[in-house]
Amino acid sequence: YKEPLTKGVITVYDEQGNTVSGVEVRLSQENIIGIEQTNIESTQLSDASGRSEHVLENEAVMNVDAVLYDGNNMDTLYYGQSAIRLTFGKTINKNVQLLTY
Repeated sequence: YKEPLTKGVITVYDEQGNTVSGVEVRLSQENIIGIEQTNIESTQLSDASGRSEHVLENEAVMNVDAVLYDGNNMDTLYYGQSAIRLTFGKTINKNVQLLTY
């Protein structure tokens, strides 16, 4: 018997619709009073196809933050934000667009 995975796959795009690699993608859930599973965090870098995969033990509603600093100009920040509802035993896909911050 293999335990089913609860997985979120985040794909990061730029303003032109191109996928972006090397983006720090963070899924997080702050402390919520009365909720057992809190203070959860998963941080991954997006791969060559702009995707990051996050596996959790339980279902959860997570905040999604995607951050990329311009390598040539550290003053330029690209940022995207969303939320994802992870369902036990399923893979949920979510797209996040980066905008200049």
